[in-house]
Amino acid sequence: MNPSAQQGSQLGPLNPGDVVSAALRLYKDRFKTFLQLALLATLWIVAGLVGLVLAIAILAGIGAGVGGDVGAVIGGLLGLLVGFAPLLYGSAKYYALSSVIGRLCFRDLINQPETSLDARRQVAPRLGQFLLLGFLLLLAYMASYLVGTLAAVIAGGSVGFLTGGILTALINQTVGGVVGVFLGLVLGLGILLIALIWVASRLFIAEVVLAIEPQQDAGGSMTRSWELTQTAIMRIQIVFLATFLIQLPLLSVTNYIPSILLELLPVDGVVYGIVFALSLLLSLLGSMVVLPLWQAVKGVLYYDLRSRREGLDLALRHEGEPEV
Repeated sequence: MNPSAQQGSQLGPLNPGDVVSAALRLYKDRFKTFLQLALLATLWIVAGLVGLVLAIAILAGIGAGVGGDVGAVIGGLLGLLVGFAPLLYGSAKYYALSSVIGRLCFRDLINQPETSLDARRQVAPRLGQFLLLGFLLLLAYMASYLVGTLAAVIAGGSVGFLTGGILTALINQTVGGVVGVFLGLVLGLGILLIALIWVASRLFIAEVVLAIEPQQDAGGSMTRSWELTQTAIMRIQIVFLATFLIQLPLLSVTNYIPSILLELLPVDGVVYGIVFALSLLLSLLGSMVVLPLWQAVKGVLYYDLRSRREGLDLALRHEGEPEV
């Protein structure tokens, strides 16, 4: 049993710094296991994307041989439909394997450690629910963006128009127009950002809930996440910011710097192709390294939120499962 598991039963509600520190400690203690899970998850999503591309290419090629350009278009569309099957399956596997990391962290914290294989066996039968959860989360984020944009346009436009009119009457039209547009944009962007942050914070731990609580389905996991995070939005944002800053040096090397180099190189050059391939590889490696950190944070945060709302009696209750 690792030190994190031994101390799990002594932990109470955590401050944001403790959440991130505990996640880092768990990541360090089970680095090999978490990295293997991240590798498997990444391979599944890459396999899904490759399946999509192959389906489009093969059916478009067949269509071109049969019906020329029109046949190629029809074949490409059919390939897109067919290719969605491996993409959806790969996405579901990615979601499920990622959430296993959060589950393992939570089990360590409640002093009921689990092996990676056991956790995957518990999560595997719920693959369809993970796929549905991903779809529901996408809809929720799209809806929040649309509603936030509408509210931003109405509020920002109203304030900008009103401010511009007042300043135009008091000073002049140029000053009124500039200040009105500026205030309207700032207010509108602020409203949109707050709306997106609020919804993302409320649904932040939904997939971990699905991986840990056996009675939950996709919709129930979203509701459960919404319930647990009700009074913790600021704390979640502090945790999110701290985690982002921790991963920033790595992502600068694997994502940001290669992207800047690509912008500076001619697109049709050989060097561009080499840098692009290296950039893609580095991006995948960086994602594999930071994925366990984010999932560990979600697992610890789930523990913390349940500690605050429900006390420390957090033992999982699986029917027929012996106490550890």
